[in-house]
Amino acid sequence: MIFLKYFSKIKYARYASTSSTIFALATGQQIRSGVAIIRVSGSTATQSLLTLTKEINLEKFQPKKLYLKKLYHSKTNDLIDQCMTVWFKGPKSFTGEDTVEFHIHGSKAVASAMFSILASLPNYRLAEPGEFSKRAYLNGRLDLTEAEGLIDLINAQTEQQRKQSLYQMQGSLKDLYERWRIDLVKSLAHAEAYIDFHEDQHIEADILKEVINKVKSTYENISRHLQDHRRGEILRDGCRIAILGAPNAGKKPTAIVSPIAGTTRDIIESTIDMGGYPVIISDTAGLRLTNDPIEHEGVSRAFDRANICDLLIVVIDVNMLSLNEDLNEQINQHTSNLFTMKSSSLNSSTKLILLNKIDLVNEKIPMKFNDNIIPISCTSGRNIQEFLEKLTEYIAEKCSEPTFTTPSLTSERHRIYLTQTVEDLNILNVHQ
Repeated sequence: MIFLKYFSKIKYARYASTSSTIFALATGQQIRSGVAIIRVSGSTATQSLLTLTKEINLEKFQPKKLYLKKLYHSKTNDLIDQCMTVWFKGPKSFTGEDTVEFHIHGSKAVASAMFSILASLPNYRLAEPGEFSKRAYLNGRLDLTEAEGLIDLINAQTEQQRKQSLYQMQGSLKDLYERWRIDLVKSLAHAEAYIDFHEDQHIEADILKEVINKVKSTYENISRHLQDHRRGEILRDGCRIAILGAPNAGKKPTAIVSPIAGTTRDIIESTIDMGGYPVIISDTAGLRLTNDPIEHEGVSRAFDRANICDLLIVVIDVNMLSLNEDLNEQINQHTSNLFTMKSSSLNSSTKLILLNKIDLVNEKIPMKFNDNIIPISCTSGRNIQEFLEKLTEYIAEKCSEPTFTTPSLTSERHRIYLTQTVEDLNILNVHQ
């Protein structure tokens, strides 16, 4: 009984915030637009519809049906706007509550007038950021992974991000995790039933074997899910790429360039869309040993950034190599020398190597290179398309193609709890 009273207090506290009716602009904070949508949600949401349209009862408004209505000031009776209105009866709405939408003209004046009127209604207040989604979660309309998918969809900037977040919002991760949860709950119930009743109820002796097999299977499935090389997280946050090389190797796509070595000191970051994948490119200082304290700091920052990147582009000036000797071996040695300037683990990182300035070489360059080496000329544009195609291929491998049936982890929160689950399940494997 004490537990039930305590649980009731928790439940009341969880839903206490839904006692008020909230409103907000659902279409973003544009200064001007053709249409802006004001959303109202709560137990008295329909009161705003009746008050603003001067209708007496709700019978004139069927749920989920748009009506063209004039909106009036509740006190002065001044005409505010003429717009489409619609209401959704809870629980069949986004938030699970009665919800009203006003599709007003998107001017600041109209929106301000509407906000002023709504704020004057009893128990109405402006919604907090994300509060509509929070109420949807509290009312069981979304689970937490679906809510995370929703915000990721809102923030998506590339085609592949859109796919991944949409699948997650539609329940791809929820369905997968729910299957695992059900399997574990059933296994626990069967194990407890065997312990408590197997002598009296003649429960099959092999039930424990079935439980162990099911837990093993779930353990293996979650472990494989965790061994995804962070593909979902990289796609969500962007594939980080660092451009590295010696000074004046020709690696500055966005910086002011100079023939004087060591003039780039800080990191220049650009965000681009490559083949539908989000890419964050960091253009770094030229790597060399130097006594200049400012340039030394730039080199240190370059290594620090490279250590957190998913992919490295190493640019090498072809004039620094001898064309009469093995180029692949020279390139490997040059790259190794760059990375050993500072203790790091970059030699094991995924690298795409560009042999730049081939337009300045009179001799014919042997074209038999390792798969990750591409000779290019940034000046003439030679092999640039080949480089972009190879780079997109590398990025796609880092992120993978999103699918509904085999979703990837998309946040560190998922990884932490699933890792803990695997550790707990492993106890059974150790002690069986």
